[in-house]
Amino acid sequence: MNVDEFWALVEASAYPGVTRSEREAFLHDRLRHSARSDLLDFVQHLSATREGANTFRLWRAADILMGGHCGTDSFHYFQMWLVGLGRDAYSAAIADPDSLGTVPEVHRLALLPKPWQDDDYLDWESLEYVACEVGEARSDIAGDVRDVVSEERGVLLRFDPNPDDVEWLHLDSAEVARRYPRLWALFSEANR
Repeated sequence: MNVDEFWALVEASAYPGVTRSEREAFLHDRLRHSARSDLLDFVQHLSATREGANTFRLWRAADILMGGHCGTDSFHYFQMWLVGLGRDAYSAAIADPDSLGTVPEVHRLALLPKPWQDDDYLDWESLEYVACEVGEARSDIAGDVRDVVSEERGVLLRFDPNPDDVEWLHLDSAEVARRYPRLWALFSEANR
């Protein structure tokens, strides 16, 4: 599975009205019937998406969306939610996190009363567990599929964010509003 096929699979799981659980079932079914190497590729590509999304610039955007409550775990799961939006939205957010202010799903969330329902939160923690569950059920995977990827391919899989663009870490609200005008316009009430 190359990176284009990875994104095509993730995007194929999304259609109007689908829940996260239904998307996970779709991915589970496809990965269960895939070649062993494709399952390992999926895990590797999913982990690789974290590298581009591992910035305080993006973390700050997630914090705006979450009303100032985006901790380490929340940001980790937000990165998976971002993957779930698809390649175009993901790439745009990496280049300019404020571009999330143009995403229809983000506009929908801005209009919802709080607290949000479980499926509305900006996280998709269980996305990375789909491949793990498939791996556990397969006889050609010995142990945790993430460990197999690390051992067989020598790939370091990221489990915690550790951005190095620290200049974005401590911004006052006026500077955040200036750097993220679209997101701030949608979510500023939640950040006061």
